[in-house]
Formats: sequence, structure tokens, C-alpha cells
Amino acid sequence: MGFWHNVESELEYQGISRKELAFKAGISYAGIGLGIERDSMPGADTALKISKVLNVSIEYLLTGTDAAQNKDTPADNELLNRYRTVVDDLDKI
Repeated sequence: MGFWHNVESELEYQGISRKELAFKAGISYAGIGLGIERDSMPGADTALKISKVLNVSIEYLLTGTDAAQNKDTPADNELLNRYRTVVDDLDKI
């Protein structure tokens, strides 16, 4: 998945139109359409504007994942270990 695919997914998830994104980011609507159509990589300034409007990291838009969200804290690990059987049982359902 590329940058524009992730933007499209996020737009759909947040219920934002391409036109609204263009307006809020201060970029052209046509530029968004061309980027999506060509699946091209936008400039850093455009990517930053889009990420700010969507309130997601540029890394998320580029890769579909966010490293900051994937780092577990010791407290997270302790909770997961404590409730591992419950989580495993829920996964089976």
C-alpha cells in the first residue's frame, strides 16, 4: 500500500472528502486526484500538510503503520501477561 492508498483509507475512515482535505491542507484538489491516479509520492511539504489535517503521522501514511504506536511499555506487557488467557479465549471466539 502506498501513500495515496493510505490517504484514501484514512479519508474514508474519517468521513472526509478529497475536496475537504484539499481545502484544509491548502493544496489543490486536482493535485490530490493526480497523486491518487498516478500513485506518485508527494513532496515532503504536501505530505506534512495532509498528515496534519488527518491527524496521523507521515510514517503511517507512507507505511500503513506507526512505530510510535507499536512500542509496548512495561505496563502494557504486564497487563498482557496478566490477561493472556482471557485474550487468547477472546481470539478463539
